[in-house]
Amino acid sequence: MSPFDVKPSTLITELKHTFLVATGELNGSAFERAVIYMVSHSSEGAMGFIINQPQEKITFSDITHSMGIEQMMEAKLAETPQPIAAPIIFKGGPVENHRGFVIHGSDYARPSTVHVGPGVGLSTTSDIVTDIARGEGPKNLNFCLGYAGWAPGQLEIELMDNGWLVVPADPAILFNTPAPDRYEAATKRLGLNVLNYSDEIGLA
Repeated sequence: MSPFDVKPSTLITELKHTFLVATGELNGSAFERAVIYMVSHSSEGAMGFIINQPQEKITFSDITHSMGIEQMMEAKLAETPQPIAAPIIFKGGPVENHRGFVIHGSDYARPSTVHVGPGVGLSTTSDIVTDIARGEGPKNLNFCLGYAGWAPGQLEIELMDNGWLVVPADPAILFNTPAPDRYEAATKRLGLNVLNYSDEIGLA
């Protein structure tokens, strides 16, 4: 079954279209201070994308080059008075970390686009990369390589072990807040000071 073909969760809660915010329990792991946007959660597992850890070595130009469409982007840049802003590439997670996933606003849709939540879609085909290179992609987006995935019941255990805070998703954080500020912005949605909140807090 596709990770997007989900049924309503019968476990803790339906976490689709929420943020998971790492607590101090995950310090020292790949998820330290991570903010994850959840796209699916069911009795069959869960899937989300880290949205506050930019890739340090991979750029959008690298991706267009690997796809053989860099000339298209260069031609568009040459003819456009306002250059196309190349998106930041995020470390979406450790699973399939060479595959691209784009979380974006509802101004963009392809037949394959998955509606995740109000004003948020997910596209995973090469079409969106081509559209971005042409200047025809979504206005707001997070381009992620890889994703975070959990087996059935695994995320529920991590929640009970106080590994994550659950925060209502906010498009302003997802699309308009600089990546370095997203962790603090997400914790503030719960009325918490990122420097002071207790690591003993679990599911909120």
